Amino acid sequence: EAGLENSEIISSATPEVRGVTKEKLCKWLSKISRIHNEEAIPLLHEAVVKAKELQKEKIEDQRTIIELQGEGIVKKNDEMRAVKESMKSTIKEEIKSYSSVVTKSCTDALAPKKIHAAIKTVAEKEDRRWNVIIYGEPEVPEENISSKLEELLREVGEKPIVSDCCRVGYRKPDCIRPIKFHFIVFGCPLLS
Repeated sequence: EAGLENSEIISSATPEVRGVTKEKLCKWLSKISRIHNEEAIPLLHEAVVKAKELQKEKIEDQRTIIELQGEGIVKKNDEMRAVKESMKSTIKEEIKSYSSVVTKSCTDALAPKKIHAAIKTVAEKEDRRWNVIIYGEPEVPEENISSKLEELLREVGEKPIVSDCCRVGYRKPDCIRPIKFHFIVFGCPLLS
């Protein structure tokens, strides 16, 4: 109206521009106030409401994550207890089995060679019980199986003492050989 092109030109010097009167300034100020009240304030209010909703959602998500972590810990503890009980019963059965072999009244069973073979069989079976085989881990030439195994176990949150890790079978193209390793059971907390 007054020949002004944008709001940057409006300043304290504007009343000196020809055709800008106090009345026009009051109309402009009234329009700005109305736009502010009708447009800006409701948008700001919506933004505050949305921010509060997002904050509530985040808190709920965090609460859910904490609950799930707690459930995971309880489940892992239950699994560990089950493994411990299973190992205890298996060891007791093996001791009974070993005991029954040793206490047979048969003269053949008391022969030193037979006793030695029975003990060796039970010991080998018990030793093999601590073997673990992992399938599907890609094989690369010149790989360090021990390092790869440590990395795999670290990824699942385990740090057992292991020995005798190797690939099983003959190397064939397009065939992934499994990794076999042996837990060291001396001082194993599951046996106490």
